[in-house]
Amino acid sequence: MSVEDYYSLVSDLLTIDGFKKKIEDRREKYGGLLDDEAIAYLIVDELGRNPGNKMKISDLYDGINATVEAKVKKIGEIENVKNHRILRVEIEDSTGSCYLVLWNDEIEKALESLKEGENVKIINGYVKENRYGLQISLGRWGILVFE
Repeated sequence: MSVEDYYSLVSDLLTIDGFKKKIEDRREKYGGLLDDEAIAYLIVDELGRNPGNKMKISDLYDGINATVEAKVKKIGEIENVKNHRILRVEIEDSTGSCYLVLWNDEIEKALESLKEGENVKIINGYVKENRYGLQISLGRWGILVFE
């Protein structure tokens, strides 16, 4: 979807200039890591008009990308695995629990705001099942939002 397509989902809530200003502010905030379409998606999502597919934890399965809202149940310890740092965070919703897995630089950014009992949203996270069970990570295109 284009920025204009996303704006059409919230045009009754914001002027086009207000929407573009929010995009510009976020572009600075994210230091160019996200393009305008991704930022527009975030804004629309925050305004409750997300066109994406939000899933419950019990509906997740290996190999998909998904958006999940959950509560932080337990923050694990940072582990070193093959020249990478990993943090497993147990998250839950009304249907079950799984792990949010954060890697390397994602850890510091998350630990600034991540607290047990807080709500988080993982947008476009990558779901994988392995020996630790069901896990969701940010991967290349995922975004972690603190609510």
